[in-house]
Amino acid sequence: MRPTLPPLRRLVRNPAFWYVAVLTAMWPVLRLLPPERVVALREWASTNLDNLRPWPSGHPVESLVVSAFVPQNTVWVWPAFALSAFAVVSVLGARRTVAALALAHVAATGLTEALVWWRIEHGSLPTTEAHVLDTGPSYVVVAALAVATGLARPVWSRAVWLVMLAVAAPDLLSGIGDGEVSAVGHVLAFTAGLAIAGAHRLGLPPVARRPARQAPPGP
Repeated sequence: MRPTLPPLRRLVRNPAFWYVAVLTAMWPVLRLLPPERVVALREWASTNLDNLRPWPSGHPVESLVVSAFVPQNTVWVWPAFALSAFAVVSVLGARRTVAALALAHVAATGLTEALVWWRIEHGSLPTTEAHVLDTGPSYVVVAALAVATGLARPVWSRAVWLVMLAVAAPDLLSGIGDGEVSAVGHVLAFTAGLAIAGAHRLGLPPVARRPARQAPPGP
């Protein structure tokens, strides 16, 4: 059996703790920074076509990482929704949670920006959409809420995450009928979360956790 870590050490080693902590810290940071610095940060971190171009024209990895920590609106709300990541870690483990939620974030971003590129190429969107501001933790958080709704323990806690997801849904899906990029991305992130939860239930690698090794019986 693995030794039980002290509560504080377990908390510090939990990636959900650091994600919630950074999102919480971003609230005063974004309020204290001069407005022009905030705009510059969001422009640099935006996961738009301009920034996602390969180096040296763009900085795709940097924008994908930093964007997940820089909200655009209702900055104070996101740490509360990001608490769902704790439920995901408790089921999938720390490494699998980071990998799964990062994959959901990257996949939702990549697919939505591919859609933007296609629409620009076919004239249904102006070329300015390649430079639009697009930052925030919403793809990560929506995927985490979807996983927590399906897998959280104890079972009754799934209702909490479902309610939070339902409360956020009207804003997250605003503009979906017009093909609004972030709304489409939220649907994709939710679908990715459901896929992660389904893969875990079916025991599919690499999402399913291996059973803990039992210590050999003593003499």
